[in-house]
This record gives sequence, structure tokens and C-alpha cells, in this order.
Amino acid sequence: MKKKLIVLGIALVIIIIGIVMAFSLKFNLGFEYAGYRRIIIYMIDKYNLDDIEQIVKECFDGKYEIGYIDEFEDTISIKAQGISDESLEQIEEKIKEKYEIKEDIDNVITVETPRYKVYDLFKVYILPIIISFVIVLIYYVIAFRKLGIVKALVEPALTIGIIGSLYVSIIAICRIPINEFIIPLGIFIYFLSILGETIYLNGERSKVTVSKKKK
Repeated sequence: MKKKLIVLGIALVIIIIGIVMAFSLKFNLGFEYAGYRRIIIYMIDKYNLDDIEQIVKECFDGKYEIGYIDEFEDTISIKAQGISDESLEQIEEKIKEKYEIKEDIDNVITVETPRYKVYDLFKVYILPIIISFVIVLIYYVIAFRKLGIVKALVEPALTIGIIGSLYVSIIAICRIPINEFIIPLGIFIYFLSILGETIYLNGERSKVTVSKKKK
């Protein structure tokens, strides 16, 4: 019991710190979700990707990603965070100068990608998780009723909730970038916690059954 209380105390401290970090510093959104400008360059001739990247480096010192849009390699995409209109103009001018593109040819398009809200990333998963959680708890109450309401309902609900809260808190505290892998990993941890709790409760039920048979 003492060990459980110590573990619970540590978990609660981490969760509280995570809540404070989440509200004060917000979550650290990964590149794809933090908002950026996408510069699409349609090739007039065969462009060298390294040359384009060198031009970007000369005009912009922030975060960016560069690559071809598809396997045909006839269109280049540059995703740049916080790039100014001036830097965009410089990039376009240098590309036209290097490849001797006429001024009246517009082969560079800029698309604004807004910053995501964290809630918008998670909201589609909230209802399914709540429904599945309620179903699991109902199953626990029915299947493990001999263990009592505390062991069959209260403890599993707290355990699963604390594990999920710890995962989110660690992301907030460690400033882990939220990317396309964070949510699937969280769902995987959620199902693992349910599986682990189910195995534990089955073991406890078996102990009660054996104990009753001995009597």
C-alpha cells in the first residue's frame, strides 16, 4: 500500500507540472502543425534541388523543408516557418536569375498553411475513447463484481486515467513535438493500459476463487 501511495504521489506531481506547462508554454507543435508558408515552384527546365536549397539558405535562416512534390520531380515544394514577404521575393528573384526565367512568367506560388489548435487534432478521438472507456468499465463491474466496486471500478478507472494523463504530461514537460505519431502512440498506450488492467483483474479474481475453494 505504501509503495502504491508513493507511485501515486509521483504520478500526481508529474501530472500537475504537465498541466502548468501545457497552460503556460502550450504544447510544442511539430513542423506540420505549427503553421508555415508553402512555396511551390513549377519547373520551366530541370532544376537542381541542391541549388534551390542553397538559394533558400541565402535568403532565409529559419526552419524549412524542401523536396519534390511527386515522383515526376517537376515541381519543388518548400515549407518555411515564419518566412517574410521580403525573403519570399528574394527567393523568387534568385531562382528567376539563376535559371534565366522571364519576369512575366509566374512559376512560383505561395500557399499559407495556418497553425493548428491542439484541440482540433484530438477532438475526433475524444468521443470514441469516452465510449470505449465506459464500455470497458461496465465490463469490469460485471465481470469482476466479486472483487467489490473499488477494485472492479474505481481503481481501474483511476489507473487508466492516470496512465493517459502521464503520457500527455510528459509530452508537455519534455516539449516533445506533436506530430503524426503522437496520437496513434497515445491510443496504443491507452489500449495497453486496458489490457494490463484486465490481466491484473483476472489474476485477482482467480485468487478469490482459489481462496473460496480452500475454505
